[in-house]
Amino acid sequence: MASTQRRAIPDPVTNRLYSLSGNECAFPGCRNPVTYQEAPGEKPVTLAQRAHLVGVGRQGPRSRATPLSGDPDAIENLTLLCGVHHPIVDNNPRIYSVEVLAKFKADHEAKRAPEPLRMPPPPRQTEAVDLSLLPVLALPVTVWKAKSMFRTTEEVAAHLPRPRGTQVLPFVLLGGRVWAFHDLAEKKGPFKQTVDPRTAEQLDARQMLRSDDRNIFVWLLNAALRQALLRRGVRHDRERDRYYFLADHETVTRRVEARTKTGRNQSAKKVVRQEGERAGNLRDVWWHLAAQLRFEEFMPGAWGLTIRPEFHLTKDGREPLDPRRIGRKVTRRKSRMYNEGYFDAVHFFRYYLLDGNARLTLHIGRQTITIEGDFPAVDASWAEIDDKRFDPIHMLDSGDEDDVLDAVVETFTLDDDEWDWGAEHSEDDR
Repeated sequence: MASTQRRAIPDPVTNRLYSLSGNECAFPGCRNPVTYQEAPGEKPVTLAQRAHLVGVGRQGPRSRATPLSGDPDAIENLTLLCGVHHPIVDNNPRIYSVEVLAKFKADHEAKRAPEPLRMPPPPRQTEAVDLSLLPVLALPVTVWKAKSMFRTTEEVAAHLPRPRGTQVLPFVLLGGRVWAFHDLAEKKGPFKQTVDPRTAEQLDARQMLRSDDRNIFVWLLNAALRQALLRRGVRHDRERDRYYFLADHETVTRRVEARTKTGRNQSAKKVVRQEGERAGNLRDVWWHLAAQLRFEEFMPGAWGLTIRPEFHLTKDGREPLDPRRIGRKVTRRKSRMYNEGYFDAVHFFRYYLLDGNARLTLHIGRQTITIEGDFPAVDASWAEIDDKRFDPIHMLDSGDEDDVLDAVVETFTLDDDEWDWGAEHSEDDR
């Protein structure tokens, strides 16, 4: 190396170089030691010489404008060579280029890197896990569209008859045409006052799903579900795309009958709750059990109704709470919806949708939407955890008085401040 006056290489860098060297020269095949001690108690002797991969100074071998790491004395730009190979390398820069020395350094240090601490893998267990979707067994195969007699969705809805039994009347008004699963060519059908039957066109649903009109088909599916649930006191929040239970009235919270996973009747579960009800300190904040329910095609030709538990907050059981009073606290609370609460809420919505039946069937004219009542299960394998505190079967079959809302929030750790709306769910239940 060039013998110009320069600052000393920091001791920590030098110490690290010697640690990485394995006490051998970095030149391939060389076993010359970089330190030597003649006998115990004698002073060790340094034999190695520090070599720069990118030379220092304009006259140094392998000089460049910028070293590999930007700092000429960084450990990435240094290696240790014995007294034999250091001058050979420096006097033959065309043979021993920066790239060649960098490979010498990398190979040498890799061979002498300590073996990583290898821990035995933990035992694994395989369990059947329920997916949070209900398989769809049957969908409408025909969609109709016809010229609308009205300009707005509200006007069309106002001229439809009230559905009877399990019938629903989903429709979409788009581009001046009504789209529906019902036969719009029928002059005595439920849409007789809303469309011109002479303009009715029949469409194949399978072809529609492969076209630009696919979204219309999905909108009709979701509209059918919305109508069916609205009859049972569940409303759809379109802005946030979630369904939530309505309160019975302004001062009384709501309970809903439920069944356990094994089919046993449970006491009615609370799905709407006003803050402070148990402490006698009522607040203008109501918590509603909610869920995002969507028809989704999770693989070609295979559809499911997905269930994702949510919260919905109102100030009086009806009117949405001011978003400024919800804020990040509810978002954080949803992120802490742990196994017990999430599991209980998903299965509770399944019980409610089925209403005691093996399947949910929505009748739309002569067509149906049929939803299977059992969650499909898959085998999942993971590291075994010796923790038996969560037993979903026993939890759902316990028959205690815990509410679904309580199960969802019971594991939350909440800050005690004025913006923590709904913290009383955990405080009141102790």
